[in-house]
Amino acid sequence: MAEQHFSGVFSLLLTPFLKDKSIDWPAYERYLDWQLEMEPNGLFAVCGSSEMKWLTLDERLELARLAAKRTGSIPVVATANLQPDLSFHSVEVGRMADTGVAGVVLVPPPGVGVDQGRLGDYFAGVIDASPIPTLIYEWPMVSPYFVDAAVYGKLVRDHGLAGIKDTTCTMEGIGKKIELTGSATVFQANAPFFLESIHRGANGIMAIVTTAAADLAIDFWNQAKKGSPRAEELHEALVLLDCALIRGGAYPATGKHLAVLRGLDMEITCRAPGVPVPEVLEAVRVWHSHAMRTGALRTASHA
Repeated sequence: MAEQHFSGVFSLLLTPFLKDKSIDWPAYERYLDWQLEMEPNGLFAVCGSSEMKWLTLDERLELARLAAKRTGSIPVVATANLQPDLSFHSVEVGRMADTGVAGVVLVPPPGVGVDQGRLGDYFAGVIDASPIPTLIYEWPMVSPYFVDAAVYGKLVRDHGLAGIKDTTCTMEGIGKKIELTGSATVFQANAPFFLESIHRGANGIMAIVTTAAADLAIDFWNQAKKGSPRAEELHEALVLLDCALIRGGAYPATGKHLAVLRGLDMEITCRAPGVPVPEVLEAVRVWHSHAMRTGALRTASHA
């Protein structure tokens, strides 16, 4: 199933909501167009940043369908195994594949990862049933969510897994997966280790900074792959942005706030819990002002 190779910077997609917490579909389409202007290597729809835990199955399918329809040749992947009934997951994957996405993303079901052998068997069955390529996301909203490197390597080798969004947040954890990744891609989610991970062989980024600053992440990626000293400056900007976004537990509202600062018309309303206090929003504003002044953000601030 890994005939399509996924690599580079994949932008995580936010879900805009109206004040009544219904999805703001026109804002979502504007947001998609804005993301595509930055020319990422791909989009990750229906992800943690999309507040996928608080979306219905029909909403998830429609968000993925709109993203796939709007992107053209840029691949879209979307999470596809979120229903409580594990026996329904192969059906759910098939329905997500029908939206036109290029790949489906699987998360560890709650509790299954206690037994890594069972987790590997579960993933193998869903991967083998999928009509399109599959990736894994170590999603911190479930427990346990880590995938053992040996399990990952076996899924790549024996079942054609196309990659993983690694959230171990340690170089030891990501390094073990890189050693076993073969033709698949290890995407890094942890901003502080972006540069070291690329040096070690990570071939992709999927991180919250891409929700509203994909241009910065893409610029960093290109400079890092070339070995340019500027990559270190851009990495610093990304780490500082990451700190601002997660401050006070207010993400993804902070990501939406940054998108608004950059010219997008959307509410910062979320279904996920966590209300940003003024100092958190101000931290994001200060970061944005500094990034614009120093030229870290190169894409024009407009919708």
